Amino acid sequence: MDKKRYRVCHLLYEEYPRDPRVRRYVNALNENNIYCIIICSKKKNDPYFQELNGNLIYRIPVSKKRGSFLFTLIEYLLFSWLASFMLVYTGIKYRFKIVHTHTLPDFLIFAALWNKLFGAKLILDLHEIFPELYMARTGASADSFKVKLLKLAEKLSIKLANVVITIHDNAKDIFVRRNNIPEGKINVVMNSVDPREFPLPASPAENEFIIIYNGTIVKLLNLTLVVKALAKLKGEIPEADYNKLVFKLYGDGPALPEILALAKSMGVEDKVQYMGYLQPAEMRKEVLKTGVLILPPEKNIYSDLFYTIKLIETIYLKIPVIATRLNTYLKYYSEDSLFYFNSGSVDELSSQIKEVFYNKELVAQKTANARSDYDKLSWEIMRDRYVGIVHGLLKQ
Repeated sequence: MDKKRYRVCHLLYEEYPRDPRVRRYVNALNENNIYCIIICSKKKNDPYFQELNGNLIYRIPVSKKRGSFLFTLIEYLLFSWLASFMLVYTGIKYRFKIVHTHTLPDFLIFAALWNKLFGAKLILDLHEIFPELYMARTGASADSFKVKLLKLAEKLSIKLANVVITIHDNAKDIFVRRNNIPEGKINVVMNSVDPREFPLPASPAENEFIIIYNGTIVKLLNLTLVVKALAKLKGEIPEADYNKLVFKLYGDGPALPEILALAKSMGVEDKVQYMGYLQPAEMRKEVLKTGVLILPPEKNIYSDLFYTIKLIETIYLKIPVIATRLNTYLKYYSEDSLFYFNSGSVDELSSQIKEVFYNKELVAQKTANARSDYDKLSWEIMRDRYVGIVHGLLKQ
């Protein structure tokens, strides 16, 4: 293949094509005859090098262990250091014009410093708001040394970038206020659904009412609340209906043992099924069978900024969503669109599960409203916004 076709390099400390945001970006560029180099982390059985749909994937054998702050920092630094050599090598070989870096960590963009010195343009894609994430996970105060260090890394990374992208308007407001970002440098490209990945409509299972979670299973998501709600529903609804309820977990993460142990201790282990990790194409088939998506994180400084692809995919498919009342959800989806409940309330969550299970007329109304809200933020809109950013940089 002509080397000149590789115009953009995506750098991410995550697996590809598992990461849906990066996957959509790459597909959008391919539609415009722009092919990509992808430098990413490597799972155990993944090849080090792969050609996929005309794009080239280089995998670095450093994967996330989710340990202490120091251990995580060492992982980030090691991946960034190895990625810098890979960027120099691939930059010389393929002469791409743009390095699009995806966080976390924010400072991963510094791996592309040499590429910038030799003329490449840098996009910093802030998938997360790292200081708020760290405060929510650890309870650290805003003026602690580690949080200040994260804010400094954020500021320096933004300064190095030619263009900054982030996930929604609430996040943009935080970055602009904290870093005095000049007008026009930061753009919002929201998580959306590529319609080609979901060509079929949802078809919920007839013999099961499936509550689904797919992704990284961490304590911050408060998935134990779903287990508690299932235990509460036992005896509250007819046995034949209760027998249909099942909570299926796909993915991996450190909170999984706690969830399964709680289910066993509460006598609902038969209702909580760990299904392992599926490749994206297979997972999308499972999503179509979902009866309801539950997003139960406790409300805090970080969760108020959540806007997950799981939420968007489910809304796109007109599957009902039960969710904690979080600021970003409420900004884009009204009370008439989602089945909201107050943070941490088992009673309200179990009540909303019953509402979704029995009130099909309300489900149809709310899912239609949610899809109408989503259509204002669709992938077609976000795709054109992103492709415009890339074309603008290629012309410079």
